[in-house]
Amino acid sequence: MKDRIQQIIDREGITPSRFAEIIGIQRSAMSHILSGRNNPSLDVLTKVLQKFDYINTDWLLFGKGNMLKVERSTQHTSLLDENAVFPPIAQGDPEYSNLEELRKPLLQMQPVVKERIVLKETPQKIVSKILIFYSDNTYDTFVPERKGDVSEEL
Repeated sequence: MKDRIQQIIDREGITPSRFAEIIGIQRSAMSHILSGRNNPSLDVLTKVLQKFDYINTDWLLFGKGNMLKVERSTQHTSLLDENAVFPPIAQGDPEYSNLEELRKPLLQMQPVVKERIVLKETPQKIVSKILIFYSDNTYDTFVPERKGDVSEEL
């Protein structure tokens, strides 16, 4: 169910915090649901369905069917004359002069830029000393023997 809630968030293009704000729950509760720590309560599911009334209840609860509700009243749309309710827009009308501009997409897709990251070689580190601390506040120090190192043999 958390995956379906995440799909709604992705479809809306909002953050989980904004989603929690819209449906009226704490952000921490939404975080717990999305992380899988808690399952959504009936109250949360009811709020989701009330605020996003286009979501199919069966899909949200059981994962069956489509995410969006199917409009069952397709027969009735032909009974209404759209021009009677919405008169046609006059081409030269200044009130609608920016209509074409409004139909343009708000965001343009940017091409993905792939960058190759080169890791720099780091010099090999050599252990110089190991300290072990015990619970009785004592410690041991270990210094590795180095081959060819005369100073430590003395």
